[in-house]
Amino acid sequence: IAVAKSLPLRINHLIRMKKVSPLITSWFILTTTAAFIPPYNNRHNLGYTQKKLELEMASEPSYSSSQGEIYNIPGSGWRSSTWNWGSAMGTGHDCAKICRERYATRDARSRLIDSLLNPPSPTVVTESLSDPLIDARSPPFEEVKLVLGLAWQRGRWDGSDGGRGGYGDVLAHMAAAQRYEGDGEEGRAIATRRLISDMQMRFHLIAADDAEDAKLMNELLLEGVDVDLDVARRKCAGMVLKAMGFIDLGL
Repeated sequence: IAVAKSLPLRINHLIRMKKVSPLITSWFILTTTAAFIPPYNNRHNLGYTQKKLELEMASEPSYSSSQGEIYNIPGSGWRSSTWNWGSAMGTGHDCAKICRERYATRDARSRLIDSLLNPPSPTVVTESLSDPLIDARSPPFEEVKLVLGLAWQRGRWDGSDGGRGGYGDVLAHMAAAQRYEGDGEEGRAIATRRLISDMQMRFHLIAADDAEDAKLMNELLLEGVDVDLDVARRKCAGMVLKAMGFIDLGL
């Protein structure tokens, strides 16, 4: 904001020096300063304390299962036309900001890993992703996908995403919102199996020395064995984040 306030003074100086035209300058100021002005009714804005955020997170749901929204932000979700993953403008950016605040501490990240690796056991093993028990598991898996996306995005800079052919490829598919998205019970099950499989096949790139977790990862989806897909995808995500050093490195 301070930078935005100082821009008109700097541009006026350039006009007097005849370095830029007034018309170009007016356009530049309007478009540039707008990017620095935070939304008026954004409760996650500047000055919003971590303590207040934690209190609200404890009292409200973070996902609308009927609309596929994340953090109750209208128009959010990987399939939304306003998601704009990787852009500074869009609901993806808004959700990423909340997600980073939510998992800003080591303790919060550790609790997330624990919840993913130890989800409530299903009463009946099923591939259905419409079981009421799924809604009771925390966090919602759409939020988990966001955490994975942010972790893989950060991991490309330090190699924790597995490097070439690693989880950056999974992120690309996730952002394209086709391979891991499906409609109807069968379509969602197929898309979920693809996501699990794609994460499984790259696990050796980030956990080459962890034979025990590698064995557990390979057993998540076995041919001819009944599997609870929600449990499988949560455990898969938990092992990937753990192997990436998510607890220590964060997002």
